[in-house]
Amino acid sequence: MVIDFKQTVKAADGVIWVTPEYNHSIPGVLKNAIDWLSRVDKVMIGKPSMIMGTTPGFLGTIHAQLHLRDILFAMQSPVLMGNDVMVGGGHAKLDADNNITDASTIDWLDTVMPNFKAFVAAHQ
Repeated sequence: MVIDFKQTVKAADGVIWVTPEYNHSIPGVLKNAIDWLSRVDKVMIGKPSMIMGTTPGFLGTIHAQLHLRDILFAMQSPVLMGNDVMVGGGHAKLDADNNITDASTIDWLDTVMPNFKAFVAAHQ
């Protein structure tokens, strides 16, 4: 399972990390997955990353994203800056099928996704 995960990440042009916030940080299971990527062949070196998150709270995962950014920098993964996707009150911005219904969130995603695509292309 870990080998497949690492191969998938290694083959990707970039990685979009989506995280909730647990006690002002990332969940332990995400940290564990990232730790596997940092061992032996270190597949995140030079791999472009973007961070997103949602939470029921007001701040939209800002603390978790700051921690994740520090971890990714330590792994030498360039992180797209200035395109933060921090969705507060996420539970109220989804329909019953978990589709985003909030127009401002959709508009922001429509802005940042092309930016990430260009960021990835610049790191090829």
